[in-house]
Amino acid sequence: MKIAFHGQRGSYAEAAAAWMFADRDIATVPSNTAQGVFDALADEQVQYGVVRVENSERGMSYDILDLLRATRVYFAREIHFHERYNLAGQKDADGGVKRVYAHPAILNMCSTYLSMQKDIEIIARYDSAESLAAMVQRGDATEATVCGDFAASIFGLKVLQPSIENSVTGVTRFIALTKDKQLPPDDAADVRTTVMFELKHQPGALMDALAAFRSNEINLTSVFARPNRTNKWDYTVFVEFPGRYEDTKIRTAMAELRKHTTYLQMVGSYDSVEPRLKTT
Repeated sequence: MKIAFHGQRGSYAEAAAAWMFADRDIATVPSNTAQGVFDALADEQVQYGVVRVENSERGMSYDILDLLRATRVYFAREIHFHERYNLAGQKDADGGVKRVYAHPAILNMCSTYLSMQKDIEIIARYDSAESLAAMVQRGDATEATVCGDFAASIFGLKVLQPSIENSVTGVTRFIALTKDKQLPPDDAADVRTTVMFELKHQPGALMDALAAFRSNEINLTSVFARPNRTNKWDYTVFVEFPGRYEDTKIRTAMAELRKHTTYLQMVGSYDSVEPRLKTT
């Protein structure tokens, strides 16, 4: 089974794919953009796609929300974990690091620690996986990188300084996407459903729409609005709640909700998976 993920080899997105489908034989396919993941699904090059959708400190990923509105894909599974980043080098490194290579986004997430390393040259590299492979091949003990536990393990690097990220409390949410709607396993304990909708331009439209959930005793755990790129000054509302889309009360709520919306899409019902490796 092929899974596309947004990121490079060794990224936490690839780790998320491995953990969410640990019980299957998978092949992961890196993509430089989230759009590439959605395209791979649309073209049926892969069976699943994995993207970051939310961080507890930085909020929702707007590009993913926009892609969800523009492309018919479904949530199939989710996983939450803290992305830990380490200073890592060669197996024989003794700490005498002079140069550090890493992707600019990772360098930014570890800027506090790195800014205190006055004797180390910081070099940005957009091709993180290729840069890591080249560094390992050179075997220079004075070179290091900033990477997660997963990347350190698959590239055979030694962690010189663990957990150098600016925030040690932030949690990232990854979602597995699929082209075809599916239900979680019957024995899944934590199942949630997400839907998106757009409202009619009339007084009380949002209150009327949300009343569909209240009248059916559905607890909304998340409500988020995003500007609609199709129609200016219109918004797409995303809501999340416990349960499966086939549940009677959810089906009833969807029927009531449809009366108050101009657009309604089921994003999917999905279960949550626990990480198999320690990341904090």
